[in-house]
Amino acid sequence: MVNLDINYARTIKEESLSKTREQKVNGQKVVGVYCAFTPRELIIAAGGISVSLCGSSDVPIPLAERHLPRNMCPLIKSSYGYALGNTCPFFDLADILIADATCDGKKKMFELLDKIKPIYVLQLPSTADGENALTTWIQELNKLKAHLEKELGTEITEDSLVSAIGLYNQYRRAKQDLFELNTGKIPLLTGREITTAISSGGLEIDIPGHISRMKRVIDFAKIRGGVGSGPRILLTGCPTTSRKVLNLIEESAIVVAMENCGGLKSIIEPVNEDNNPMLALAQKYLNIACPCLSPNHRRYELLSQLAIQYSVDGIIDLTWRSCHTYNIESQPLGKFIRDELGIPFLQIETDYSKSDIGWLKQRIDTFIDMIR
Repeated sequence: MVNLDINYARTIKEESLSKTREQKVNGQKVVGVYCAFTPRELIIAAGGISVSLCGSSDVPIPLAERHLPRNMCPLIKSSYGYALGNTCPFFDLADILIADATCDGKKKMFELLDKIKPIYVLQLPSTADGENALTTWIQELNKLKAHLEKELGTEITEDSLVSAIGLYNQYRRAKQDLFELNTGKIPLLTGREITTAISSGGLEIDIPGHISRMKRVIDFAKIRGGVGSGPRILLTGCPTTSRKVLNLIEESAIVVAMENCGGLKSIIEPVNEDNNPMLALAQKYLNIACPCLSPNHRRYELLSQLAIQYSVDGIIDLTWRSCHTYNIESQPLGKFIRDELGIPFLQIETDYSKSDIGWLKQRIDTFIDMIR
């Protein structure tokens, strides 16, 4: 029996933290990661432990605002506040940090973060189109490979990298299987349950264990049966690092799929195991449908695909306040979804605080009522 409540996630986090500490004592290096563009396969192939770093709470934001503007993205402020106050246990354990230059706000925050703990920043190309972009990205990943080998005192062999790629492809497939429980007429998991089931994936001390747990969740959901028949919502936009909007949507509807980072966006495509491993990694990660790459054709294609696959009734775009990259893209994206896909669309712009919950609930409920 699986009970997908807060205790489920807390237990996994505590177990992962304990194992990570144990392995660190035994000499294994911990690598803190901030974004989906960092190939975790390279970290595992180097013998490191990959951990996603904290950025999901409004609690450390006041501390971050001593150094950062108040009108900055809450995800950036939360991430920096956790580091500044040393209140994220995985940040404390991390020997090195890897980040991605996905927006100007993050890049400037990483300059401050580097004074707390050394950080390596991957320089993304500005576009995913053309051979020059792929060539540039391969060069960046080769630099990262060399950095990891130096910092972890090891060599990333082709065999170790091929093995890591195979393992992560299994993990991606298990996450997809979990989401695909909601492609049928009656969804088998709520969005909140899916988020709980996959949230431990950023704590990668035991990837086979995460795969096994997700398979148990799948078996549980099939036995339990459907979770309701309300409007089917596809959630897109910024990472659902705070569950505030997800929780509000599911008071009156079911989030059958999430395209956001941490959801389907980064797992929908495997790494090609038949290609040269570094080339295959570069191709896969450069194809992530993120607005930091311009133009972002892939997001339109992916949302079109998911809207059909999950039979969605409406699409909600989550934009964290001051995330200009996502905010600017929301207008043409919404027009495409309404006019070309014929699906109702709502953009929600908010932060991590609870101050606007009443207003957000009213907007979301009105949108859901319109769908009904």
